[in-house]
Amino acid sequence: MRTILLLTDFSENAWNALFTALKLFEKTPTRFLIMNCYEPTFAPVLGHKSKERLAVIYDSLSLNSKKQLTETMNYLHKHHQNEFHEFSEISIEGEIVDSVKEIQQEYSPELIVMGTKGATKARDVYLGSNTVKVIKKTHNCPVLAVPADHDFKSLKRIIFPTDFSRKYHEAEIRPLRSLAKLWNSRLIVFQVTDGVRLAAGQIENKALLESHLIGLSLEFQSVAWNSNIRRAILNEVESAKGDMVVLINYSHTFLERITREPVVKKMAFQTNVPLLIIPEAD
Repeated sequence: MRTILLLTDFSENAWNALFTALKLFEKTPTRFLIMNCYEPTFAPVLGHKSKERLAVIYDSLSLNSKKQLTETMNYLHKHHQNEFHEFSEISIEGEIVDSVKEIQQEYSPELIVMGTKGATKARDVYLGSNTVKVIKKTHNCPVLAVPADHDFKSLKRIIFPTDFSRKYHEAEIRPLRSLAKLWNSRLIVFQVTDGVRLAAGQIENKALLESHLIGLSLEFQSVAWNSNIRRAILNEVESAKGDMVVLINYSHTFLERITREPVVKKMAFQTNVPLLIIPEAD
């Protein structure tokens, strides 16, 4: 049975991510851990001078968290009858990244699912997003970021951008392969290139990737980059009618180097389909 961690703040974005996960693994035995973490953002301001007041605030937040989790569970038990699914609720005090790490140690989920608020022009939202925090700080579990307005129907086509510059570890490809097999998806390996032929090392890495994906429906495409990798990827999603984008979160990647911006961060808020971020293998 799979174990999947669903992060919620009870917003519409979080509900949409939850429903996406339920549909994505509709016929797969899955245990969903529905987690809400709480921490007043003004706690550091209060400091030690207001311990009693702070305790009252935490008690209130705890009660509200547990109340809304109970309502969520009641809704699922009433409206989501699926013999393959079971649910557990987790209310936890603390900052979101630390809370996720704590739950990972206890339950070892194979996927983290959370919602995003969608595209925005405000840079402070990019930097402050819980989605980006979890993506950047989670090094041993894939994260699926679901756009707020995405209505998941199926997973017919998966877009996997790469430049074949690194060897692909089996652990990195496993989540991608698993989803593609589950949905019998067509996997479009999308190379953004500078027009130069693949070097010997890149050819070897491409062959290694193919060996990891034996048995899947594969299609290789390439496009010359025009200084905006994110736009090239989004254009491919649109033209190929992609249902998900998958990125391996390598540090100092080809995608980041040539655009001078962290593509993972930008994509997390500007793709209109779910974005699966797979951490780099150790």
